[in-house]
Amino acid sequence: MPTLDSFFSLDKAPWINENRAPAKFPEVMLSMESLRALPAGLEAYFGDRFGFRKRLIRCEQKWKHELFRESNHPAVLIGRDGWLYYTGEQMLEHFQGAMTFTRKELAGWQALLEKRRDWLARRGIRYLLVIVPDKQTIYPEHVPDWLTRTEHQTKLDQLLAHLKANTTIEVLDLRPALREAKKTARTYLYTDTHWNMYGAFVAYQALIQALSRQLRDLGEPLPYAAFEPSLSQEKGGDLAGLLGGQSMTERDVVRLRPRAPLQLSEIKADPNIFVKRPSPYTPPVYTENPTGKYILLSFRDSFSDSWIGLLGHHFKRAVYIWQYNWNGQIIARERPDVVVDEIVERFFNIADTKKLMRDDGLS
Repeated sequence: MPTLDSFFSLDKAPWINENRAPAKFPEVMLSMESLRALPAGLEAYFGDRFGFRKRLIRCEQKWKHELFRESNHPAVLIGRDGWLYYTGEQMLEHFQGAMTFTRKELAGWQALLEKRRDWLARRGIRYLLVIVPDKQTIYPEHVPDWLTRTEHQTKLDQLLAHLKANTTIEVLDLRPALREAKKTARTYLYTDTHWNMYGAFVAYQALIQALSRQLRDLGEPLPYAAFEPSLSQEKGGDLAGLLGGQSMTERDVVRLRPRAPLQLSEIKADPNIFVKRPSPYTPPVYTENPTGKYILLSFRDSFSDSWIGLLGHHFKRAVYIWQYNWNGQIIARERPDVVVDEIVERFFNIADTKKLMRDDGLS
């Protein structure tokens, strides 16, 4: 069967994401060194291409997950009740409180954030830092029993306490709002690192309330009653994809459809917003609303995807740049009334504030 597949390509299973390129056919040269390396090179080449390899690996992944509840990807933790967690960026150590900030690292974050705020203030622009909690922070009860937490503060606990005691930077910590909302309905996806649409909506409401304290006449956040919610079963999320679980589904996916006459702003992509060419996968996007009064510019990550349309209801123009380091040229060109840093919790585990400050290039 493997031989037949090698000739006739019978295996139609999707390629496996192995985070590496398959081995190339070894280069044959008339030298003793090349000839000695030839058998290993041929073995590696064949090992990456033998017939039905894709199908066999996917079967192995499926059996490991369904029969033994075993994760076959080092960045995925299989929790209870169908919950998957992302373990990259030292999640396990930080969830357990085994790694903490030093005083120097906390001072570095304070210096970076104050420099950004003060740079904006000199130009009459307001600033807000929004921290999105990791899924295990809001739903620790579905983490496996063996992953116990210590009494130590997490890095996020440390950072927020330090900023509160030492600076006046405006920070929106979304943990209280999301923990309260989970009493009503689930706020994160089972098979994905991200929140669901209900969690994003709760965060959007908290964000508008925080911005309203800086921007007069911004208005109140839209009520949940302005939308028609629906539930559906959909393909598993990014963590399911890492496991190779094409058959895994995300159950009870929340969708919010605006009730008439509410119409949310259209989300448009515009790579020309960037001074340099952006990644084709994460182009700058924007919304426009002629009835809005203010301009918003946000440096953000993937969590913002779910609230862009909602925020567009409040702003004359809102621009979203998918990166954590700043770009002064874009800020000068857009002339925003407020800049929002949206940063997921796990980024604070690994970020180098000195590098961020250099990359910002603010003078």
